[in-house]
Amino acid sequence: MPWAIFRREFNFDHRPLKAVSQFIRPSDVPQEFPERVIAAAVKAGAAERAPSPRPEEKRAYKRAKRAKAQTT
Repeated sequence: MPWAIFRREFNFDHRPLKAVSQFIRPSDVPQEFPERVIAAAVKAGAAERAPSPRPEEKRAYKRAKRAKAQTT
C-alpha cells in the first residue's frame, strides 16, 4: 500500500464499494492507506505522497501509532 503525509483532515467515502467513510487526521508522520484513498487525498490537496519506508521504519511508525492509541 502507498504512503502519504496528510497536511489537513481528509474524509474518504468508500461508496459504492462499501457503506463506510474513513476520516484521516493530519500528521507529519507518513501514513499507509489503500491507493484509492491516497490518490483522492492528493487530488484534493490534503496529502502528498511519501516514499515507502524501509521495513524497520515501517515497524516503528506502526508501533508509535499503537502506543498513542492505547494512551488516549
